[in-house]
Amino acid sequence: MAASEVAEPGVTVVIPTHARDAFLEEAIASVVAQCAPPAALVVSDDTGSPDTRAVVERWAAIAPFAVRYLDSSGPGAGTAGASRNAGAALATTDVLAFLDDDDTWHPDFLSETVAVLEREDADFAVAWTVADEGGYLIARLRPGLTATNAVARNPGFVGSNFVMRRERFRSLEGFDATLPVSNDKDLLVRALQAGLRYAVVERELVCNRIHREGQLTDKSPRRVEGIRRYMAKHDSLLSPHDRRSLRAQLASVQRVSAPGRALRWGYTAQLVWYRVLLAAQSRR
Repeated sequence: MAASEVAEPGVTVVIPTHARDAFLEEAIASVVAQCAPPAALVVSDDTGSPDTRAVVERWAAIAPFAVRYLDSSGPGAGTAGASRNAGAALATTDVLAFLDDDDTWHPDFLSETVAVLEREDADFAVAWTVADEGGYLIARLRPGLTATNAVARNPGFVGSNFVMRRERFRSLEGFDATLPVSNDKDLLVRALQAGLRYAVVERELVCNRIHREGQLTDKSPRRVEGIRRYMAKHDSLLSPHDRRSLRAQLASVQRVSAPGRALRWGYTAQLVWYRVLLAAQSRR
């Protein structure tokens, strides 16, 4: 869609997916079950799987709105940010929403986030998120955040719990496709730096699935590299406390992912040290 074209009213939902068809079925079902249906759904598949295409086409035949399969494999693929951006590029509506393939929405998600977006004339709106195991809150954004107090720890902004005006998303150039992890937090930091205004729906309208089938939060070398890239990108915003916090996050991953027991013990010691420093600083 050319930047000069006028956007249509409505919401386009983008689901990035990576070889998780059983979870994808449930994610799509939660979009179809919305009290306020979207104008369109784009499933962006970075594997180009015929099986995934078949799942999407089955839903396209019965959904009360347009459902499109996008093969986003090939050069430039490989991160959730790249898949989300590819799907968002097809949107013709004035609002975008994103849902990870292993998460689901409450039926009121779109109706409530879009309502508060319009009511408060905000640039994006965020709902609270719960885990599917135990139903505990894992993402509860509060009003009044700045980039500096959001940069080290994600305050409650994830890839499935927000809607954003399409033009604002484009002004930020979308997600950073070079970040294998933390691309949601990175988008929030850049949005706050740009002066975008947000509204919050203080209801648990997103369910985050905890599982073992390859999540961005897995303690893997890929996550280590992603945290390092994120730290380098936002170095100018980081306070000494922020750096310790992010280094503690690194050590918590490396104590699991590092090759060899000696290295893992070394990173465990680092983690304990950073936690002692952070605890001491918080008591001041």
